[in-house]
Amino acid sequence: MIRKMVLGILAILFLNGCIIPVMGQTSSPSEKTVVIGAMPFNEQYILAEMFGKLLEKNGYTYEINSGLNNVMLYQGVKNGQIDLYVDYTSAIPTYFEEAPAFESLDPDMVTTAVKKMVTEDDVVWGGKVGFRNDYQMAVSEEFASEHAVGTISDLAPYTSEMVLGSDLVFHLDELYGLPNLEKVYGYSFQDVVPMEPTLLYQAVDMGQVDIIPASSTDARIDLFNLTTLSDDKAALAPYDSILLVTSGRGTDPVFMSTLEQVMGLIDTETMRSLNRKFDVDKMDAGAIAEEFLISQGLL
Repeated sequence: MIRKMVLGILAILFLNGCIIPVMGQTSSPSEKTVVIGAMPFNEQYILAEMFGKLLEKNGYTYEINSGLNNVMLYQGVKNGQIDLYVDYTSAIPTYFEEAPAFESLDPDMVTTAVKKMVTEDDVVWGGKVGFRNDYQMAVSEEFASEHAVGTISDLAPYTSEMVLGSDLVFHLDELYGLPNLEKVYGYSFQDVVPMEPTLLYQAVDMGQVDIIPASSTDARIDLFNLTTLSDDKAALAPYDSILLVTSGRGTDPVFMSTLEQVMGLIDTETMRSLNRKFDVDKMDAGAIAEEFLISQGLL
């Protein structure tokens, strides 16, 4: 019901031109200015700059719209208001009112199902970027050592006294979030504290919560010396990074071949390293993107 309400509101906003007013008319292959979408966090800024700089090298101009969430970006690509953006496989079904659950959480099977889903929705599948930004249950190094936990199953004797800090998506996603985790592992936490994703890492480090759903590409896992627990019962969905492109650009061979240079190039450890430069070293996203592309011989 919540999903239907959100999608309905977003649809109305798009129809009335409220969400992306600065973009003007729908893109077409003959128009060189490319609108790149980005969710408002580290790797999204970096990847948007990467694609932009590669396109610029091939004669395109670009602008980045980083003020939208994933649902808005998907609708923007579908409607031609956004030309491209990076999303994550297991997030895609949440954009559809009646999307079926995956038959399996095997990453390859999820990717195949999502590719079929978006192409049937008239969105161009650009390919897999290479890394996964999965949820990983993380505890402090001290907790892991004291209780000798290495898997999510190992938490069973302690969860009744543990407080989970969680973003709203993980907290409420019945198919692939906390409800499914508790169902598969057969336990529940003493309490759940909803909070912004950016606050989770410091909260567990300071002992305000005991466990969080960390993002596998987030450098703060290392910065705060967190221990990630193995999902030994495969309850957590895979979030492979994928490039989605608006249909009007999919027929432009130069455009598509330019984007393909990044496909498969960035694994999870590389993305975490790039994110560290943004979050810890405070480098500009454009500078990080340029440095990486030069190191790969692409600029």
